[in-house]
Amino acid sequence: MVSIGTTIYTFGGRDFSRQYNGFYSYDTTNNEWKLLTPLEEGPTPRSFHTMAADENHVYVFGGVSATARLKTLDAYNIAEQKWVQCSTSEESPSIRGGAGLEVVQGKVWVVYGFDGCELDDVHYYDPVEDKWTQVETTGEKPCARSVFASAVVGKHILVFGGEIAMDPQAHVGPGQLCDGTFALDTETLTWERVDMLDEDETPAVRGWLASTSGTIAGKQGLVIHGGKSQTNDRFSDLFFYGIDSA
Repeated sequence: MVSIGTTIYTFGGRDFSRQYNGFYSYDTTNNEWKLLTPLEEGPTPRSFHTMAADENHVYVFGGVSATARLKTLDAYNIAEQKWVQCSTSEESPSIRGGAGLEVVQGKVWVVYGFDGCELDDVHYYDPVEDKWTQVETTGEKPCARSVFASAVVGKHILVFGGEIAMDPQAHVGPGQLCDGTFALDTETLTWERVDMLDEDETPAVRGWLASTSGTIAGKQGLVIHGGKSQTNDRFSDLFFYGIDSA
């Protein structure tokens, strides 16, 4: 789910057939839902995908179809009201679900994810050149993970928590989860751990959580809500982590 202005967009998800690719908008001003593309059109039906947006496009990446994991990036042009599948190359990400997907300064970034194993690679797509680039990152690099929180603040991609090892019962169990907030500077390609806080101020270990960028009291940062705990319970709490430098 992503938002552009006062409109929220949502795509796909899992139904009983695992063949759902409905793409909807919700106008928060008029309190109105709208189906934007017929169910037989648009990207491959999927779940465990990720979404991002810029001012003119909604992006959908990866996930799991009824039969396989996916690696495609699809872009919906809001003005033209149509989907386009972006190119792939040797530099594009491998098949995966549960990745981070963010738009930073005009480029679409894919961070980490799960392809049967937890991943720690980073790629970006340039829509102007229709070109993928895989990058090597340095610094206080977080370990491989998926289904984590992510958000953009300026030139930084923030990530928190996630799954670092799959549960033997797959999605039925909690897996091995983690905490920790990291910032990737997309210009220097350097990671930094940024949440050296008291334990009482830091969210508990979790994965499978909702997240977005937000602003509180003039400070931009990462907003997280809920998620799955290490005991396989569900959280209902809400946290904000502000970052001083964007």
